[in-house]
Amino acid sequence: MSAACHLLDAGHKVTLVEKRPYLGGRAFSFTDRETGQMVDNGQHVFLGCCDYYIDFLKKLSTFQNAYLQSKLSIKVSTPGAKSSRLWSAPLPSPFHLLPSFLGYRHLSLKEKLLAIYALAVIRFTNRYRTRLGEQTFSDWLSSHSQSPRAIENLWNLIVKPCVNDDVKCTSAFMGLMIFQEGIMKSRRSACVGYARVGLSALMADAAQSYIQSRHGRLIMGKSATALNIRNGKVESLELSDGTSIHGDFFISALPADALSTLLASEVKAQPYFEALSKFQTAPIVNVHLWYDRPVMTEDFVALVESPLQWVFNLDAIQGGDGSGGKRVSISLSGAFEYIDQPKEALQKTFVEAMAQAFPAARQAKIERVLIVKQDKATFRCLPGIEKLRPKAKSPIRNLFLAGEWTDTGWPSTMEGAVRSGVKAAEAIQTLLHE
Repeated sequence: MSAACHLLDAGHKVTLVEKRPYLGGRAFSFTDRETGQMVDNGQHVFLGCCDYYIDFLKKLSTFQNAYLQSKLSIKVSTPGAKSSRLWSAPLPSPFHLLPSFLGYRHLSLKEKLLAIYALAVIRFTNRYRTRLGEQTFSDWLSSHSQSPRAIENLWNLIVKPCVNDDVKCTSAFMGLMIFQEGIMKSRRSACVGYARVGLSALMADAAQSYIQSRHGRLIMGKSATALNIRNGKVESLELSDGTSIHGDFFISALPADALSTLLASEVKAQPYFEALSKFQTAPIVNVHLWYDRPVMTEDFVALVESPLQWVFNLDAIQGGDGSGGKRVSISLSGAFEYIDQPKEALQKTFVEAMAQAFPAARQAKIERVLIVKQDKATFRCLPGIEKLRPKAKSPIRNLFLAGEWTDTGWPSTMEGAVRSGVKAAEAIQTLLHE
């Protein structure tokens, strides 16, 4: 969507092919059959540092349907009702975080002081040094005096939802990037944002209207089956209905494994494409619960020392029946231990965890449970992967790659996806002006 809109703005004729009968990729909504309510496939958030994504929403004239904090404020709780808050003070960056770190109740005084020391080191570290892409962020933190408890209760609290993986598996490069760009860059960079409407209404529907109003062509409900490449150039794209698409330039926004299936073996053998097989994926599980009464008042709460990670009050975020706090979404990142568990086991685990963390949930009755699993939700930012992420311009003269897994410097996020589309479109523009 990002690439198509960018190219249309530049005056090009664009055809967008989408396998599903709707746009949105891995950020879409659907209607829950039992309640009739709109449900997102996963709880997506963005941060104040997500400049490309915010600009994309503004381009689509839907930014008013999203909410972005004016200053960082995240409640962090434990099942024992001990709570704290990460917040931004009216101080210049990065000192705006200092008061909240000193008051953070989930670390000891020694751990807080050592965390501030690690933040100071992060501030002045060049994350592009090769060795930082080859080690885990957990190892980097341990080598900078961070205890296992501090790693879990502070660093992983922030990194895990950003990369959909544990700090034990995430490269130090990406861990440092999150804190340098997302937490410490400015007072607004870590502000949390989210959709006030369903994801499809926020992006997909608006993008479809944007593309069609500029005479872009949409082919939906048909998948790509092969890229016909001859003499170092894409001649056509074959679709599942047997038709072919011809064009001057082609952009693939497919995941790495899906793109690989479209390429002939001699093309896949090229070093640029050989890396496609090296990408691994991580799952996300979302547990949606409908209660018969309100169980939380905050828009969202992060939890430590609990199976819960982040819990969102969907009545407050998207509006409900006016009572607020009855419908919640539990977002579980890096959900390797949960992805294969049956619904009944997940329901038991997280209904009990909600009762431990939210006193009001102990007396409330569950009216509906909906569990959404995404087995291949994101690519994994493992050590060594950064050097394998491909540039937008491929060795095939008129083939370009987009997708959040390409070389954006960002983890697998909506911001990374939008950036990749812009990069691919700009690469075509550059080639045309050479």
